Amino acid sequence: MIDDPQARRAALLRAQAAMDGELDAANTLAFERDLTTDESLQGAQVSGEALRKTVRAHAARESAPEALRASVLALAKPQPASRWTLPLAPRGIGLAASFVAIAFIAGFFLGSRKGGSPDEAALRPLIDSFARAQIAGQPFDVASSDRHTVKPWLASRLTLGADVPDLADVGFPLAGGRVDIVDRSPVATLVYRRREHWIDVSELPLGGGASTTKVDDSMLNGFHMRRWRDSARAYVAISDIDAGELETFVEAFRRKSNPTNLPTER
Repeated sequence: MIDDPQARRAALLRAQAAMDGELDAANTLAFERDLTTDESLQGAQVSGEALRKTVRAHAARESAPEALRASVLALAKPQPASRWTLPLAPRGIGLAASFVAIAFIAGFFLGSRKGGSPDEAALRPLIDSFARAQIAGQPFDVASSDRHTVKPWLASRLTLGADVPDLADVGFPLAGGRVDIVDRSPVATLVYRRREHWIDVSELPLGGGASTTKVDDSMLNGFHMRRWRDSARAYVAISDIDAGELETFVEAFRRKSNPTNLPTER
């Protein structure tokens, strides 16, 4: 038996971990290999097995209270589906998801009071995508402030090339871009930044986002949304910044993307 107390303790802990199944595959193989030659490991394993048998044979076993058993069985019963039930999530992510869910609920009532056009249902995937990006903290597939990086990246993945105006000089720097799915078709979504906020601008084929060149403002699921079109595309801008700042962004975007496509009077 080894005389070094630290070595004996290390051997005992390693043997206990092996008996409890806490070693990964590589360390389990190493333990079994060392067990054939290391007397300290052999002694630790014998001691551990003896202790385990003693505990099992003599330790008192207590039954769970009947009230606890009934509570567990009640939780195991299928619960009726509820549209307002939030799934459990890890702390932090769950908290962020709860705030977004609250915004969805509030936005539903606010949006319904403002009315809404029939094509809003088709645009809900863009709202959902924006909300997911806020939770994940990664709102783009390609991260770059250079339009000459984002534009070809999107062009290689879409049939409709994206227009990527540079708005850094007016306080809305480009952050990147991603591909979203609307009505089972891929569309380009540009991501701009305004301080700690994000602004998504999705570019869709005509007929997929707005029926007029006039900027249409609405609120859906608690987020501000602006829609308009030009001669080639329909645009949908979504953000959680205030309505005035989003209006400023849209005007700047329209001027930079097409100087003749100036905002119309509201």
